[in-house]
Amino acid sequence: MVDPANPRDRAARSEPRDGRIRLTFLIGALASFGLIGGLSGLVVVLSFVVMLVLHEMGHFVVARWAGMQVTEFFLGFGPRLWSVRRGETTYGVKAIPAGAYVRITGMSSLDVVDPADEQRTYRQQSYPKRMAVALAGSATHFAIALFLLFVVYAAVGTPDPDRWVVGEVVSDSTAAAVGVRTGDRILSVDGVETTGFDEFGAVVRSIPGDLVDVVVHRDGETMVHRAVIGERVGVDGVVTGFFGIGPNRPLVTMGPVRATGEAAVRFVDLAWMSVNGLVGFFTPDGLTDFFAGAVGPSEATTSGPLTVPAEPLAPAVETAADPADDERLLSLYGAARLGSAMFDDGWSTYVWFLILVNVFVGVFNLVPLLPLDGGHVAIATYERVRSIGGRRHMADASRLVPVTWAVVSLLVAVFVVALYRDIVDLPDFG
Repeated sequence: MVDPANPRDRAARSEPRDGRIRLTFLIGALASFGLIGGLSGLVVVLSFVVMLVLHEMGHFVVARWAGMQVTEFFLGFGPRLWSVRRGETTYGVKAIPAGAYVRITGMSSLDVVDPADEQRTYRQQSYPKRMAVALAGSATHFAIALFLLFVVYAAVGTPDPDRWVVGEVVSDSTAAAVGVRTGDRILSVDGVETTGFDEFGAVVRSIPGDLVDVVVHRDGETMVHRAVIGERVGVDGVVTGFFGIGPNRPLVTMGPVRATGEAAVRFVDLAWMSVNGLVGFFTPDGLTDFFAGAVGPSEATTSGPLTVPAEPLAPAVETAADPADDERLLSLYGAARLGSAMFDDGWSTYVWFLILVNVFVGVFNLVPLLPLDGGHVAIATYERVRSIGGRRHMADASRLVPVTWAVVSLLVAVFVVALYRDIVDLPDFG
């Protein structure tokens, strides 16, 4: 019989209730964020949550398939808000929504495991099974990106670059001053033909403050405007031209076979863009320039873990010829603001944001350093090579602890500085 006066019993009974109260507060905080940030902000946050859950679900499903013991599957970190046990796994939500995790028994040689469970640990499985578990998270992101790319090419459609017209005129800009209207087609600027909007933007950016002729086609007529190209100063201090329009380009779809091929090609392009960005960022020059940018204008722009892309991915309507913040590294806050702006432009634009984020997160997680998934891939491969022709070798995880903490410290520093820059000088997403 339980003594109701026992403080431990009262604490045990109150723990689930306290967890439900904290979970209610968390849900209320998310709802408040939706009211403050609007529908777009709430959609972005929920999208991030879904991506985190799917990433960990990939690890979870493959680990269970491989016969490994999975003891926890949680969204968030810190104090536990809510949990439920099903079989040998506890599922739940924790207070800090900064990620998610799956706890697989025996991930390294440091883990103390009951001898009865040793055969079901990660470290005792074959090399292919360990690789499958480690790669499952990134593979999930890649699968999401490929699926969304197929949907874009086959159902949503992509802009035809050669059929663009003016879709937006920025108030108090050069375009507004000379009477450019939505629906106009700009044929040339300063004598240079502007077949695509990229060509138009390149010309405008190169002639800040110049008096030029802008040839416009409207309702079957061609007219010439004399205009002084506006100026805009980028985060790097460079002055570029600014005209003040955004394009509207008709969307065209493809058949399923061609859409599959285009999706694969575009996926490779985006993955390579992420690889180049990471390689360029995590160098002495890249990191120095990034941290210097927190106290003043940096000397060079650097692409990194999530940037405003130098070339638009293919939204239906873009902001006019302003790359001032191109290649700017974004924190999660900045990425959320970018996603919110793209959502406000329409679902077809927001899908491209989700594609970009999933490709980058998948690539970033493959960096061969702990605590990232790529670190587990590297260790499993190292152990496999060392085990060729002899007894199986198991890496001494204790020797990797200092490196792991160094990586974590660097990532935290990058996150904090990126967040600071986004708060004090958030890029203009249009």
